[in-house]
Amino acid sequence: MNKKQKRTIIVLSSVLLFVVCMLIIALSRGSKYVIDFNTKSVTRTIEYGDTFLEPNITAVAHRRLFFSKKIKLKVTKEGNVDTGTIGKNKLKYYATYKGVTSCITITVNVTDTTPPVINLVSNPDSFTSPIGEYVEEGYSAVDNHDGDITANVVRTPGDGIITYSAEDSFGNKASVVRKIVYKDVVPPTITLTGDTTIPVEIGSEFTDPGATANDDVDGDVTKTVTIDGDYDINTPGVYTLTYSAKDKSGNVGTAQRIVLVHKKQVASVNPGDHVVYLTFDDGPYKYTQQLLDLLDKYNVKVTFFVTNQYPDYQNLIAEEAKRGHTVAVHTYSHNYAYIYSSVDAYMADLNQMSDIVLAQTGKRPSIVRFPGGSSNTVSAKYCSGIMTALANTLTANGYYYCDWNVSSGDAGGTISTEQVVANVTSGIAGHDVSIVLQHDIKDFSVNAVEQILQWGLTNGYTFLPMSESTPMEHQHINN
Repeated sequence: MNKKQKRTIIVLSSVLLFVVCMLIIALSRGSKYVIDFNTKSVTRTIEYGDTFLEPNITAVAHRRLFFSKKIKLKVTKEGNVDTGTIGKNKLKYYATYKGVTSCITITVNVTDTTPPVINLVSNPDSFTSPIGEYVEEGYSAVDNHDGDITANVVRTPGDGIITYSAEDSFGNKASVVRKIVYKDVVPPTITLTGDTTIPVEIGSEFTDPGATANDDVDGDVTKTVTIDGDYDINTPGVYTLTYSAKDKSGNVGTAQRIVLVHKKQVASVNPGDHVVYLTFDDGPYKYTQQLLDLLDKYNVKVTFFVTNQYPDYQNLIAEEAKRGHTVAVHTYSHNYAYIYSSVDAYMADLNQMSDIVLAQTGKRPSIVRFPGGSSNTVSAKYCSGIMTALANTLTANGYYYCDWNVSSGDAGGTISTEQVVANVTSGIAGHDVSIVLQHDIKDFSVNAVEQILQWGLTNGYTFLPMSESTPMEHQHINN
């Protein structure tokens, strides 16, 4: 064997030895088991409060040889995911076979990226006046992490809108817009020029004083005012005029005026029937001025049987006379126990009041009304026969005493304005000549006078002040 052959043999032997060694190493390694999972270690993200779905983790064991059989292994887990807490959660999955243990880690990151939810309270029927400010109906804001964050809401008014914004503790923002519904539903306000009731004597000239109209949105809309209704100046009656005004939104406002056409109130020595003498006792008082102004409105004159019970209003006696009413005497003190104790006591009281009337009006009164009327029986407690004596004394001294034949009931029978009206009107209807008893110290009774006048004037009655020629009403004297 030559050297070349020997060299070849040596090389081949070396290669064979290397192959054998590598085969021995491979067989040695392939005999060991490895564990494989169906996933690798990963990081996942989940929203705060969501439900975490457990992954399906599996593992197998096998040798490294390509022909090795795979063996399914039991996987155990370590750790849990709390989606109610912001932060990282680690889950470790283990598998073990023949002393070999392998592990993978899944990191679950719980975060909050959900914005708050803003809810607006809104009534579909609500609206805002075009000149008004929107009145907040309500709103709320709820966050999946922070809970109720209504206090964090910021309202930003705009042109016909309001923007509501809120931000949670992780910087998530939300906003909603409310569109304001504007609507004009308020009709114009009509203001009558002059009184709402205007008495007019039959046959005289009447000029409608007109009216103005103002709208809360459109301003002055007087030009839109129209008048419906008619009246006959030659026929007594109550006529209604209706004033209407419209704004640009179509809202219509109305107001009414009464034109009361009545016959002329003329004093006469022989007035005939349908005559009414309204009389008022016990004043003047704080309601007397109101009564005087009302009587001026209707150009009606009445009779005041005055006292000095309220000295602060004594100056109104002069005002009563100045306005054409009759001032008569009722009593100075209105103290039954004193004035009905004797003729002298009564006359002293009468003279005191007469002096006041003279000072106020420049004229002594000649007409008198007894407190309680001439038929009262309470006077008998203080002096027997005093009413008979006083009636004779007054007549002998040139006085005229007068009672009444129509009572309003305001001296104790009622405190209702409506009942006073009913009592007086029904009483007047039962007499040709009525002398009506009321008290101007009772507000509810004074408040009834306008209705009484309207009823009387439209039913053809004449209202007159008393004079010495007036038929005096005398009740039956009981003491």
